[in-house]
Amino acid sequence: MKRYVHYILLILVCFVCGCKTTKFVSEGELLLDKARVKVQPQKECGLSKGDANALAGELKAYLRQKQNTEILGFWKLQLHVYNTAPIDTTTKANKFFAKNAKKVGEAPVIYDEQLTGLSMQQLNQAMQNKGYFRVEVDTIQKVKDRKMDLTYVVVANAPYTVRKYTVDIDRPEVREIAMQKQRKVDKGMQFDAALMDEERQRITTRMHNKGYFYFDKSMLVFTADSSYRDNTVEVELTLADYVKAMPDSVAELLYTPLRIRRVFFHSDGDNFIRESVLRRNCRLKEGELYAEWRVERTYTLLNNLGAVKYVDISFDPIGRDELDCHITVSKSKVHSVSAELEGTYSAGDWGIGAGVGYQNKNIFRGSELLSLNARASYEWRQNGGRAIEAKGEAGLSFPSQVKINLAYNYQQRPDEYTRTIANAGLYYTIPRKANSRWTHRFNLIDISYIYLPWMSEQFKTDFIDRASVLKASYEDHFILDWSYSGQFTNQRKNSNRSYIKFNYSVETAGNFLYGMARLFPFRQNDDGAYTLWNVPFAQYAKGDVNFVFHHVMAPQHQLVYHVGLGVAVPYLNASTIPFEKRYFSGGANSVRGWQARTLGPGGFHGQGNSMVYDLQAGDIRLDLNIEYRWRVWNFIELAAFLDAGNIWTIRDYEQQPYGVFRWDEFYKQIAMSWGFGLRLDFSILVLRLDLGVKLHDPTRMYGEYAGMEWRTASHHLNWKDDCTIHFAIGYPF
Repeated sequence: MKRYVHYILLILVCFVCGCKTTKFVSEGELLLDKARVKVQPQKECGLSKGDANALAGELKAYLRQKQNTEILGFWKLQLHVYNTAPIDTTTKANKFFAKNAKKVGEAPVIYDEQLTGLSMQQLNQAMQNKGYFRVEVDTIQKVKDRKMDLTYVVVANAPYTVRKYTVDIDRPEVREIAMQKQRKVDKGMQFDAALMDEERQRITTRMHNKGYFYFDKSMLVFTADSSYRDNTVEVELTLADYVKAMPDSVAELLYTPLRIRRVFFHSDGDNFIRESVLRRNCRLKEGELYAEWRVERTYTLLNNLGAVKYVDISFDPIGRDELDCHITVSKSKVHSVSAELEGTYSAGDWGIGAGVGYQNKNIFRGSELLSLNARASYEWRQNGGRAIEAKGEAGLSFPSQVKINLAYNYQQRPDEYTRTIANAGLYYTIPRKANSRWTHRFNLIDISYIYLPWMSEQFKTDFIDRASVLKASYEDHFILDWSYSGQFTNQRKNSNRSYIKFNYSVETAGNFLYGMARLFPFRQNDDGAYTLWNVPFAQYAKGDVNFVFHHVMAPQHQLVYHVGLGVAVPYLNASTIPFEKRYFSGGANSVRGWQARTLGPGGFHGQGNSMVYDLQAGDIRLDLNIEYRWRVWNFIELAAFLDAGNIWTIRDYEQQPYGVFRWDEFYKQIAMSWGFGLRLDFSILVLRLDLGVKLHDPTRMYGEYAGMEWRTASHHLNWKDDCTIHFAIGYPF
């Protein structure tokens, strides 16, 4: 029972948030209600208002005393929970409640004048480290109702710049690296102690990569002379005094590059993994110079092996110029089983699904990953009876980044059709180099066979026997494709800098088979398409591009921009793109005012049944999104967004009126929606809840709906029909 008390208290907080925040503040004390930092740049400083605000956000980390944790920037929820504790704890019930309320909540932060003084010193030092040597730090204190509103005012004058930079090191091994163009410190830059520390680390890393095993960052010292009156400083890099005083024998050892003599592998327990696999993923080679990058790369590669839990690398000096390397690997949990059960609801249709999975991370003692998954679902449909679907998948991944995958999918709709999809693929991912920002993946071959053993006569009449865009989707067909995808990001771990993510893919299908058909007598069907074993094969080209820019305005605030574009073109042996490869719009990762697969193409107006869902597919995709994300407290994040986009067809189909892409019309058919979201970011898992509201509905530009495309509170907005709730895992982009 006790473990549920915490959650019960959080639920009750809605009724007690009116508790006095100074309830546990003694007489003569003050609650620290606010602790702000404000940077006031002088004219000669050169800081813009935005830069000053960003700097103030960084400086808050140096405060020795901060106010109680706030949600939404003002609500001290944990303090309110703490204050629900009864003062009188003489009874067992009150004592129990008080103990748990104080455990869940947060005690009031009592203003401390000494900590304020220390905070001022820390702010002063932090600004000096950034080159603002003539900084002034003061406080503005406002007291009301036993609460202290404290503002630290940092007056930033003109920063000091480096007028001269010299390297006073007589050792050529070190001096050569220190004078490289890649150096972090140079004449004309703003004085910055953090950059100087980065320069010491850069030199040390380069020395380690050249084999100088004993060299250490503490051996490098920066000195600065700020006695000049023109806001400039002279900076000098030297070796530490204790290094200069080293005996010649010790200095000779320090500046001797060391080589790897032997590499030994150890495991805690049985030899659970072949040594040949470990050596193949080890970048420390016998006879080569010691290099720090090789150590880091070896850590990365060995930790990427699924059978390995953790890695430890150590070195033993041998003689004066050699090292023995000892690599210890620990065994990871090899077997894992998963299960899932879910209920579904879509357009009035209820369903249930269940799945099981099994993984073996070391199937052949080479850290090969075997994964087996099975899933079945059943849906009660308002129209068309029940629907049954069963899936099975087997995958085998090798440490060499090669993966083999087999999959089978069975679909049964008793009033419509039975369909099976068999798939086999061979994939290869190029191993990422150390510090590389690019990832490249090749689908070397991907074969799919879509087979429909049965189809109702009514379904044939409606969608097969007459010309239909869906005809090719519900006929037996082969897809033999090849694809390449790449991804780039300049995101850095634990950094508050803005960054971009860019990914793209190119896919083609049917070219090899079409070439063979022209060389050899392949049979053609009634539509003139070449067939393989009397089954036509798809032929198309497809390309996708996605660009995401994360503008980090402050550590807790981001503005994220997303642009997505995709085009798929059928040619030669095909008149349409296979249904499995077409684009859909709407849903949790697209235009969130619509449910998945209910928007487009163009101005086409769907009616909500399953076959219209199939018609709401296209050959061109456009997504434009702007999303503001605010981390309000710990793992809780709020969002506001504006989405735009749609899909279109390349050809004009009778069953998809207003759906074809036209240069003079498409921009009018771009759908728009706005909304708000809640995210729970648990690092390894992000749970997302979004509410999307239609703003511009292109399906209401034509026919009986003409003139009703703009959906606002004063103009046609229907909250019941124009709002959509999405629950998803992960960010939308």
